[in-house]
Amino acid sequence: MTGHVALDPGLDFTSSLFLGLHHGSASLPPWASLTTGVPAVLHEAPAAHRVAAAVAAAHGAQAGVVGRSTLHALMDVMGMLPHRGDIVAIDAAAYSLAGWAALRAAANGALVRRYAHHRPESIVPEPGRRLFVMTDGWCQGCNRPAPLPELQRLARDTGGVLIVDDSLAFGVLGSRRPGDVFGDGSGTPNWCGLDHQATVWVASLAKACGAPLAVTTGDHSTIRRLAGQGGNRVHSSPPSAADLAAASRALRDSNENRTRRARLQGHVLRLRNRLRDLGLTVNGMPFPVVSTWLPGSDAQRWWSQLRSAGIRAVLQQSRCRRGVMLTFLVRADHTPADLDRLTVALRAIAVRRGAA
Repeated sequence: MTGHVALDPGLDFTSSLFLGLHHGSASLPPWASLTTGVPAVLHEAPAAHRVAAAVAAAHGAQAGVVGRSTLHALMDVMGMLPHRGDIVAIDAAAYSLAGWAALRAAANGALVRRYAHHRPESIVPEPGRRLFVMTDGWCQGCNRPAPLPELQRLARDTGGVLIVDDSLAFGVLGSRRPGDVFGDGSGTPNWCGLDHQATVWVASLAKACGAPLAVTTGDHSTIRRLAGQGGNRVHSSPPSAADLAAASRALRDSNENRTRRARLQGHVLRLRNRLRDLGLTVNGMPFPVVSTWLPGSDAQRWWSQLRSAGIRAVLQQSRCRRGVMLTFLVRADHTPADLDRLTVALRAIAVRRGAA
């Protein structure tokens, strides 16, 4: 009989499951049917309403509605809210989904434009035209939040709306206490101290919460329209029973999530300090996407050498800056030993680089 030798799966810094929530089937309650086969406007499981209400309450929003994904949700927002002649202003470095969703607004006669990244002063409102501003809540390119209060004011003053795609930061950032870096996980609007007036907030729970669905929050009137008339909700099935069960579990375990965020925060701060100790430049503010800028082909070389050492990282081309970053996606289920192993590998590469 031939013995079996298990292969080292390696150390993974490429997953955005920031809180380390994986939702194995044994951790979720059983379901009688995976999907309804019925469009969401005709029937939704009670769990969908509970998930939406829980997220809306965390934001301080009046109401919420679930969607299959961020793209589904943003397409419905763009198909319902801007009208002919309105202006849709999209941050130039926003994730691609914003531009794809804005095609719905353009098809309805809205004017779609790009504005300079994180520069509200580059948006020029026009008399008689409502302004709908679209931005990511947190930019992973520069690792900074969007200037949400200024963007909200611009949109509100025209009778328009600020639309925030907060898929990256939900579950990580939120309302903060003194000395707290991340907050309660309710999202970048709360992290920035923003109220929910004239704001529609969209985020996937697929990252920190590990549940592949999205939630849109806003005022009662807006959410009622999206729930009853949103194109994807008319033509698509709702999130599956498994998706809703995972989302319910993630949102229910608030004490566990608080512990996970505290552990994640410690990991992130520790790794940022270790990169600086190696003489590397750390990008932006503390966030689980920890990046360092490397000149020329060094980023590719370092990435390859880490790969050879059994450590997976990400080569990131920033949408808002030139150059390539070597990026580590940190999770709460990483261990101090994992960070030690990464540090040792990086130090060895740095030494070889200095000797070359």
